[in-house]
Formats: sequence, C-alpha cells, structure tokens
Amino acid sequence: MKQLTPPQNELITKLTQRLGEIPGIKAVVLGGSHARGRARSGSDIDLYLYYAEAAPCAISSIQQLAESVNDFPGPVVTDFYGWGPWVNGGAWLTIQGQRVDFVYRSLEHVERVISEAEAGRYEQHYAQQPPFGFFSVAYLGEVKVCVPLFDPEGRLEALKRRVADYPAALRRAVVQDYLWQVELGLVAFAPKFAGRSGAYGTAACLTRAVNQLLLALFALNGQYLMDDKTALAEVAAFERVPPDFGQRVQHTLGHLGDTPEEFNLAVERIVQLFRETVALTDGLYQPRFILPK
Repeated sequence: MKQLTPPQNELITKLTQRLGEIPGIKAVVLGGSHARGRARSGSDIDLYLYYAEAAPCAISSIQQLAESVNDFPGPVVTDFYGWGPWVNGGAWLTIQGQRVDFVYRSLEHVERVISEAEAGRYEQHYAQQPPFGFFSVAYLGEVKVCVPLFDPEGRLEALKRRVADYPAALRRAVVQDYLWQVELGLVAFAPKFAGRSGAYGTAACLTRAVNQLLLALFALNGQYLMDDKTALAEVAAFERVPPDFGQRVQHTLGHLGDTPEEFNLAVERIVQLFRETVALTDGLYQPRFILPK
C-alpha cells in the first residue's frame, strides 16, 4: 500500500465500500504489482473479488458498478470463468484515468488448490495465458501477498496463515518434477532441434527449459512464482541460485546464433545452468531414468 498515491488510496477505499455492499462478495483484496511492491508508473490496480460458489454475487451488480464508475461507456465485465479456468473472469476499467482490474476468485477453488499444494500436488494450464500458462501455485502467492480491504468473516486472513510458508511436500514435488522435465528436454530433444530446425525449435526448447528452471528455483527457495515478467529479477535475490542466472539466460536466449554449432553451444549453456541448479538441491533432485546419450 506504500506505493499508492493519495488519489489511488481514495479510489480504492470508495470502490471497496461499494463492492462490499454487493451481496455474495465475501472479500475484496488488493493484489497484483501494488500488493507485491513492484508497481511502476502506470501499473494497473488489481482488486480481487472473492465469492462463494454456492451463493456467488450477481454479475449484473458488478456490471452496474462498473458502468457507474468507468470513464467510458461499455466497460468489459465478464461472467464467471469468462477468461478461463484459472484467471476466471472480471472487469477491465479506467476510472479517473487509472486502469483498474476486477478479478474474480472462488473461495472454494482457492481452498482446494491450497489443500492440493499442501499434499504436493499442482497444475499447469498452458492454454490459460502466454507465455507459459498458469501455474496453480500462483494462487498461494496471491493469497500470501494480498492486502485484505474487506474481509468481514476473516476468510482471507485464515488462508494467509496457511500459505505463509511454502508447503514442504510441494517444494519436493516441484523441484523433482520440473528439473526432470529440464533434463529430459535438454538431453533428448534440444540437440535434435538445434541440428535440424534452427532457431525456431532451439529457442522454444531453451525458453521452456528456463521457465522450468525458474519454477524449480522458486520452489527450492520457498518462494511463489507469480509473474513471469519479474521472475528473472526476483531470482537474483535468492540464496540458492546459479551465479548471474538472469544475465546468462538473457545472453543465451538473445544470442542463439545462426548455425547448428552455435545453437548447440546455446543448449550447452542452459545445460550448465541446469547442472548448477541440481547441485544446489543437496540431493533433493534425482533423475527418474538414465537417458540415452
């Protein structure tokens, strides 16, 4: 909240009051870059609207509020799950020149995801959004960093206590699963693409591997990956991370080359980051199979 200007604070206060009066809205929280302390000039204000599946708020009420405050007629307001199964709908607004997003969240869905995470289970929905889809564990991060603005039943405060620490079973599963995917991709697939399809296949393999390394590094350090845009900057502050990880990634992906030899060199650079990451796991990662050379 420290990053918010007085006009932004006033806007949020007024919106929260009106949202809290809508039957079915169980909680309103500030999320996104403002809650994470990573907002920049022009960043959207993200307000998450939590509801119960058995008695959700009426979309017509959200629509009426949006139309009454938006700077322009016809604001976008979706039904539940209008944006997909994870980023499950909301509204895009501009109020007094300030971009404001409403984002729906089902309390029951969030609670189910937290329970699954505590048992070491997660989902990755690649079709939800670019570039890497939606990692279900981001829900835990959302809850941890959010600032409750309206929470009369204390539902969000209770959830925040559950996600304060990265679940141990989830940490083991994510590190093991994603480092295995990196090893499989870099050993069995990336060299073939480097020799045959050039930049197209090589860039895809390496970018995918870097994303998987990031998921493993976040888990290894007990942190929730919530935003691909800031992931490389965040990982630089971790205790367990290969030296100059972000710079090495940027250099490799930005200079793949033009020949199979250069593409294979780029693959080897990411392989080296993988080896260094495995060394940081203190044996937590073990390959599932011995891959053919």
